[in-house]
Amino acid sequence: MKRWRSLILGNGEDQGRKNVIWNIIGSLLFALASIVLFAAAARAAGEAAGGVFSIAFTTGQLLLTIGYYEVRAFQVTDISGQYTFSDYFSARLLTSMAMAAAGVIYVCMLRPEPVKGTVILLMCFYKLVDGAADVFEGEFQRQGRLDVAGKSLAFRTAFSGGIFILAVFWSKDIVTASGAAVAAAVFAFAVFDLAVIGEFGTLALSKARSRVFGLLKDCTALFVVGFLYLYICNAAKYAIDAHMSAEAVTYYTDLYLPTSTINLLSGFIFKPLLTTMGTSCKLGEWDRFRSLMVRLLSGIAVLTAVCCLGAFLLGIPVLSFVFGHDLSSYRSALVLLILGGGFNAAVMLLYYALTTMRRQVLILICYSGSFVLAAGAAPVLITNYGIFGGALCYTGVMGFLVLLLLGCFLYQYHKASASGV
Repeated sequence: MKRWRSLILGNGEDQGRKNVIWNIIGSLLFALASIVLFAAAARAAGEAAGGVFSIAFTTGQLLLTIGYYEVRAFQVTDISGQYTFSDYFSARLLTSMAMAAAGVIYVCMLRPEPVKGTVILLMCFYKLVDGAADVFEGEFQRQGRLDVAGKSLAFRTAFSGGIFILAVFWSKDIVTASGAAVAAAVFAFAVFDLAVIGEFGTLALSKARSRVFGLLKDCTALFVVGFLYLYICNAAKYAIDAHMSAEAVTYYTDLYLPTSTINLLSGFIFKPLLTTMGTSCKLGEWDRFRSLMVRLLSGIAVLTAVCCLGAFLLGIPVLSFVFGHDLSSYRSALVLLILGGGFNAAVMLLYYALTTMRRQVLILICYSGSFVLAAGAAPVLITNYGIFGGALCYTGVMGFLVLLLLGCFLYQYHKASASGV
């Protein structure tokens, strides 16, 4: 065990480069997992099964907002040590239990057909493991070891994803494959995160109950925001599931999954800078903070333009080959979704910036307005324009959210820089 722990931690040399490299590897594998697992399910078990898996995976991700409770952004920018790891761990234990209960209640209330209900529950528990591991990874990052967090994410995602792919092609059954993925994720979490956490903090429940509930109170607005965000991202998919066929859900998912590319690539850059943002905010270095935001938003804009061009020229033939479906009639929807992916990346950056500035309530107001827009627009646009209407809904709502968050950020920046605090 000591040798395994030493292998994970490394020698501590050239830490900055390792942080960037392993963050890229872990984030890339995590982002690609949804695409690869969905493609495997659709190819091995059929398009209808692929649609069921897509809805189940999305639902698990939505329920994961309860497990996350959006503590990670708060945790990694907690430079002053306002809360201990025991506080974060205890809070995550409570939110994970709430997530599991919500998954069971959701299935009992929805009463889907047995296979769909079983896969939803399994994906809920699969994502619950991600939620448990996230608080460990947040502590690794807070203490300057983003490389260890990246290794954890990479190992767990690759191992559980690999087991799922083997199981679904062997059994041709998404229930069997989903169960195997859950078992693999639990094993990976146990042999990685639990093995090294002792080097970073004491794995124990907090003795200060008031601090744990204080932490949850501080993150409540962000928790609601996380839930609203995932609904906003998936409002079109749920509307397609309600008003169109399971095959239509599969086609929309084919087109939607590449939108994570821009968010993923931009995340390679700004996630390692979150602690820098926290330090700048704490020291009142607002010019440095603003300059960093301008450079990152400019980079997202350029990356979005490049990805939109690539989607227009190559996106449809590549996706048709990867997923085995003819998507030639959806080129405009794909380009529109990629543009929405660029807006999404900007949303995430502005979200982290305002969280660093501890402006959770303003974030909640912005997301609430966008939620209302998505809930109203999705069924109307999908009923009238089908899959293209789904793309229009996603991109339009994301663009609206960017404008709201950017306005709040500029207001808070000018307010803080003028006061000098």
